Amino acid sequence: MAEHPRGSFEFIDHTADAGIRVEAPTLEDLFEIAGLAFSELVTSVDSVDCKVERRFELQEDDLETLLVSWLQELLYLLDTEDLVFGRFQVKIDDLSLAATAWGEPFDPNIHTMKTEIKAVTYHQLQVARSEQGWRAQVIFDI
Repeated sequence: MAEHPRGSFEFIDHTADAGIRVEAPTLEDLFEIAGLAFSELVTSVDSVDCKVERRFELQEDDLETLLVSWLQELLYLLDTEDLVFGRFQVKIDDLSLAATAWGEPFDPNIHTMKTEIKAVTYHQLQVARSEQGWRAQVIFDI
């Protein structure tokens, strides 16, 4: 399990897919760590220079859909602008997310492509309170 000052994540082995399990003390931290785990699936986050900023505003009907929408936004920017992110700041108010992500365009001379993610799925999706705060699980189609 990869530790972070505000939470942790681990990768899940899943047939023909990849997944993450995330734990964090707050919901905002959970979404930030999920963003880091997504980025770490794609490339080494340590290689990302956080010089490009993107802002996000999302609203959904439940936390599970909000998490999927958040990760879909990161995948969309990877697919359309080749952006990979290494730092996140997330605020959640009820079921609305306001976030900022910092990263840079993917450069094969700097970044190693670990996993090509095709989609964020709802398969085995979970977002729930835990003894430590919050936990989530997301499966990606690769």
